[in-house]
Amino acid sequence: MPEVTIERRDARSPLSPAESHAILRLAERAREADGSAALSEQFRLSVESRDDRSATHLLAYAAERALAGYAQSRSGGPGEPPSAEVVVDPDRRGGGVGAALLTRLPAGVRLWSHDPAGAATAFARAQGFVPVRELHFMGRSLTSGPAWPAARLPAGFTVRSFEPGRDEREWLRVNAAAFAHHPEQGALGMPDLEQRMAQPWFDPDGFILLVRQDEPDRIAAFHWTKVDPPSGRRGEVYVVGVAPEHQGLGLGRAVTILGLDHLRNQGLDDVVLYVDDDNAAALHTYLGLGFHDLQVHRQFARP
Repeated sequence: MPEVTIERRDARSPLSPAESHAILRLAERAREADGSAALSEQFRLSVESRDDRSATHLLAYAAERALAGYAQSRSGGPGEPPSAEVVVDPDRRGGGVGAALLTRLPAGVRLWSHDPAGAATAFARAQGFVPVRELHFMGRSLTSGPAWPAARLPAGFTVRSFEPGRDEREWLRVNAAAFAHHPEQGALGMPDLEQRMAQPWFDPDGFILLVRQDEPDRIAAFHWTKVDPPSGRRGEVYVVGVAPEHQGLGLGRAVTILGLDHLRNQGLDDVVLYVDDDNAAALHTYLGLGFHDLQVHRQFARP
């Protein structure tokens, strides 16, 4: 076991600004070394906000008080195991820092890896973990490739953009219902939504809502698109959801196409998305719209 000191930060003892900065710098060093993100968006946002009550942070310090590694665990929602991401300084890998952090994570924790050939995958396998969940990272060109059809809305539905100050609580209601069985997306609350709305990439014009003409304040389906960085050339199908009472009407496909139209009209080059392997309906829709796998992210658990 390496000579490291592990310190815990949580809702009772939140991260300091200096600790948050050090973690983000460590994650950037790992990204530069591996070519893929060390922390996914939700984990990174929890570091930035410093007071996310659902996150527990573990900081591993070497003798000279240098940050050698970091781990964050998050509750998985009702009936779901906790999930975690582990980052070790590229210059200190193979020395037991990751294993030391793992001993302080909750029992039954699942580990995320965002690169099939990356350090996180190698670490998880070395610790006896096996893949239990797959997240497809898919993409397609917005300027070439198979054309997608025009969006077709059922009678009685119309399109409008998300309006800050009007739609937050209704969107949270629909999102929670649409993703009731999704351990991350379905658990988003008002602080999570507000944090995302405060990001430089947030654009309400790209947050597309389908509503009934006679109920304009009740969301039937939505497609939240994203361009990060805002000056970049790549868009993202950030979240697509359909209220359970309106499923089966083709709204998911229609609102997805509306979002693709919006991103193409922005003059972007391509678009990406993330979708769980067990979401057969969404995978079928995206494959039919010309998307293909770019990478597969995996979650690991002990057998």
